[in-house]
Amino acid sequence: MNLLLKLKTLTPVTTSERILIQFILDAPEKVIYLSPKELAEASFVSISTIYRLITKLKLDGLNDLKLELVKYLNVHSSEPIIDINYPISSEDTNFSIMKNLQLVYEQTVQSTIDTNEFENLSVNRTLLQEAETIDIYATSANIYFAENFKFQMQEIGKTVNVPQDNYTQHLTAANSTTNHLAIIVSFEGRGGNIPELFAILKQNKCKILLITSKNSPLLKEAVDSTFLFSSLENHYHKISSFSTRMSLMYLFDMLYLSYFNIDYEKNSAYKLANYQKMNPRLI
Repeated sequence: MNLLLKLKTLTPVTTSERILIQFILDAPEKVIYLSPKELAEASFVSISTIYRLITKLKLDGLNDLKLELVKYLNVHSSEPIIDINYPISSEDTNFSIMKNLQLVYEQTVQSTIDTNEFENLSVNRTLLQEAETIDIYATSANIYFAENFKFQMQEIGKTVNVPQDNYTQHLTAANSTTNHLAIIVSFEGRGGNIPELFAILKQNKCKILLITSKNSPLLKEAVDSTFLFSSLENHYHKISSFSTRMSLMYLFDMLYLSYFNIDYEKNSAYKLANYQKMNPRLI
């Protein structure tokens, strides 16, 4: 049963839920781009009403509701919504490729926002602030995003390490202390050395920020905080990891900006002073 038919036949529902259902039925193509707050305001219901309805539909969250709407629209709409896994076809022009990738990025950023709790950003910022050293454990292409975050933090005087091979990661974990923050990046916990890293870090009582997906088995681990990838993308059946990469970059950039904003004027002055040291003629 498709989602719209399920909405039409769902019982029992409250008056507020019925209003929300009608809004979704009238404008499903609009709903897929709205945050919980925007959906609540547009339909004149509370955010709690949205999540009560989602629970009655036996969905995990707003992202799942949007995915079901996208599936419906791709079948029934004359202009299908972008397929995150295959955002282009062999007939696409260069212009349509450009616009389709833009839609992938926009949907991914909104999905990443929807997937994460706002309060987590404050918790994660505090973890960054209190850590003397930050160690990032990542693999594959995720290492490049970790390196970019390292560069950003280095520009404002914060030490970040990105060990890359298994041995160096284990050595870094073994050297960690209670003054270290370990950021573990793993979409679904597939890294073979992840369990060993967790064991070493916990033995050293190191703080841990886990960046993973909502269905990851790593969420069972005891950590100090989490950040969640957008989960719009299929892990195997896709052209490339456009969405996953954008989601991780967005998460790292949010971490950087939230940390920068703790002492905005000081960090701005620090960057400028160092640029002047490196190139006095620059400014």
